[in-house]
Amino acid sequence: MKSFLVILILCMCVRQVDAQKVKDQEFRHVVVTLTSGEKVEGYVKRGWHAEASNFKKSNYSFKMTATPEDKEVLKYTADEVISIDYTEKTENAPDGIRWESRELASPSISNRYRTMRRLVCLQKAGEHASVYWWKDWDVTPTQKGVQRRLVTYWGLRFHDEGEEGEIVYSTLLVNSVLLKDKKPGLKEFSKNWFKGKEGKARKKEAKQDGDATWMLDMYEAYLAENAKQ
Repeated sequence: MKSFLVILILCMCVRQVDAQKVKDQEFRHVVVTLTSGEKVEGYVKRGWHAEASNFKKSNYSFKMTATPEDKEVLKYTADEVISIDYTEKTENAPDGIRWESRELASPSISNRYRTMRRLVCLQKAGEHASVYWWKDWDVTPTQKGVQRRLVTYWGLRFHDEGEEGEIVYSTLLVNSVLLKDKKPGLKEFSKNWFKGKEGKARKKEAKQDGDATWMLDMYEAYLAENAKQ
C-alpha cells in the first residue's frame, strides 16, 4: 500500500512539473498571420531578434513548433507573414505584444528609396501614424578592428501613403530629406519639436516615457499646422 502511495505521489509530482514547464513556456506562445490570411498558432523556437542573429538576417526569419515539446519545426520569414501576436498579456503589455512585417526604409548610395522587409514591434498606433521599434547591430570601425553594439531603433509609419504605407522610417530618416516630397516641411518641423520652452517640456516628457511615441504627437501637430495653411 505504501509503495502504491509513493508511486501515486511521484506521478502527481511529475504531472505538476510537466504542467509547470508548459506554463513557463507561455511567453513563447504566438499566433502568426500569414500573407494568405491563414493563422498558425505555436511556440517560437528560434526568434528573429538581433541578439540571436549572428549568422542570419536580423528581424527576418524565425522557427516555431505547434507545442513546446513538438519536434516538428516550422520556419517563416518576414516575406511570408503579416504579423506575430504574443498571447501572453503582461502589465507592460496588457494587449499583448505585436510584431508586424513592414518595409524598413534603408537608403543606399545607389538607391535613396531602397527598403528591406523586416519584422518590427508595434509600440503604439495613432490615428494617422504608428510607432515601431526594433533592435539591430551597429558596426563601427575602430583601430583594433570593428565594434559591434546592439542598438534600439524607433520608426514611424504614415497611414496615408496607400500601398506605400508599409514603409517604416527610422527617427533619423524622418529628420532627413528623404521625405521632402512626400511630407513637405516635416524635416524642419521635427527638428524644432524639442526647441524652445515648449520643446524642453516635450523633451523631458519623452525622456520620462523612455520611448519614441512622441513622434505621434509631433506628426499630429504637423498635420494640424499644414491644415491651417
